[in-house]
Amino acid sequence: HSELEKQPFELPYRYESGTLNSIGICGLGAGLKYISTEGPDRIRAHEQHLTDRLIEGLLHIPGVSLYTPKDRYGLAPVISFNIERYEPGEVGAILDHVFDIKVRTGLHCAPVAHKTLGTYPLGTIRLSPGYFNTLEEVELTLQAIDRIARTTPPNDKNLQMNQKKGG
Repeated sequence: HSELEKQPFELPYRYESGTLNSIGICGLGAGLKYISTEGPDRIRAHEQHLTDRLIEGLLHIPGVSLYTPKDRYGLAPVISFNIERYEPGEVGAILDHVFDIKVRTGLHCAPVAHKTLGTYPLGTIRLSPGYFNTLEEVELTLQAIDRIARTTPPNDKNLQMNQKKGG
């Protein structure tokens, strides 16, 4: 129907502009089959275990501000945090380039939420452990964040002011 100027009226063609995403449909089918085989409860339990460990570890790192509800029941495996004296983008770049750890930084398409949290305009650092992550990777991530938190950022304005004064 690509030669028509208007969408056909009959279903399903009315809602199918262009070529169907056959690869995406096959990928979705394979993903659903995998989830069905592994079991959603098993997947959720593993993700919850990793999330709980990350939260507990982050709570013990000096200078880390964690943005998570106190009641963690049913918490999605998404954790937002910041490190004192660092901009979220700096931490993301360090985690990526130095430790090969991928995170998302910034406002996460939710500027109003960040205004509510008081993290606007820079946002937060976001970790999202998944089913294919391991506890070892979580521990390495916590070690990397701890190391960053204990290091003075290169752009620390207070440090630069003290150095200019001879401090």
